[in-house]
Amino acid sequence: MVEPMDKMQGGSSDGDIPLGLSKDEWAYYKFVKESGKGVKFDDRPKDMGVQEAFVAMNSLLKKNTLEVIQLNGENMVRAIDLQDAEKASRLNDEQRLVYNAIRATGNNGLWTKDLKKKTNLHTIILNRTLKALEQKQEIKSVKHVKHPTRKIYMLYNITPSSEVTGGAWYTDQELDIDFIDSLKAACLKYIMARSFPRNESVRDAVYGPDYEHYPTANEVRRFITESRISSIDLSVKDISSLLDVLVYDGEVEKRLPFMVGMEEFSDDDEDPAALGEENGIQWLYKASRKTRSHLPTEALTETPCGRCPVFTFCKEDGPISPFSCEYFQTWLDW
Repeated sequence: MVEPMDKMQGGSSDGDIPLGLSKDEWAYYKFVKESGKGVKFDDRPKDMGVQEAFVAMNSLLKKNTLEVIQLNGENMVRAIDLQDAEKASRLNDEQRLVYNAIRATGNNGLWTKDLKKKTNLHTIILNRTLKALEQKQEIKSVKHVKHPTRKIYMLYNITPSSEVTGGAWYTDQELDIDFIDSLKAACLKYIMARSFPRNESVRDAVYGPDYEHYPTANEVRRFITESRISSIDLSVKDISSLLDVLVYDGEVEKRLPFMVGMEEFSDDDEDPAALGEENGIQWLYKASRKTRSHLPTEALTETPCGRCPVFTFCKEDGPISPFSCEYFQTWLDW
């Protein structure tokens, strides 16, 4: 019988212990659960003796409520969620072995090849076990965006990580180019509106160096959300990666706030980007204005002769001659 949810999560009293655990087992389980990352084999609750602690630990390991892990090269025990432990207790030995191996990988899933190494099961037995667990809806297979030919398994009720699905930029494991381009255009338009003053009387007007209202990634995200441009809830990290693409394309500049750049960072700082992130400073994004040269174009600069590095050696009977110049002939043919 499945215990109520409050009992399964460790909220029951000593008189109502889940999964039929003894008082010592329940005390030791709660002690390990509270540690989060796990405890060493010789750690124990303050009011529990060494022998009682080892007996409780071994019993909990057999009941599948604890697991042995390695942390920094040292063996430790970590608590398994009682709900998962209760599910595993209904499985046979092979199914429990496979289930626990998949559960340990969380939302990243486990490749069948790695699963075979971890469980050391024969291929026929492993495939039969996986099929049985899928039919019971304990596990599911998902496609990995970076490895589409691999079969990845994870627990049935877990949402795959962005590492597996590709995140917001992928649809059915395919990079959604149109979606990315439309978002890039919307972000750039918003940043452009915040980057230059609307002054029709002054051509190519710009703000002064103390202007501090260039948008941050948070503000760009808020604009995308409020404008309902995307039906997907994009995180600040998603928007930052999109803005980085605009930076690499030369459409946007990334800069520190004016006063921060003046006061907190010196010329000796090797990596101001890393320092900005360490101090929790939000980057500002400014659109890059495409400018054209206002200098008149001279006809001579358009010919190969006007830019030729060996122009002074070019003579009719010299080592370089207009008659033998391959660049001059190409220019004439064009």
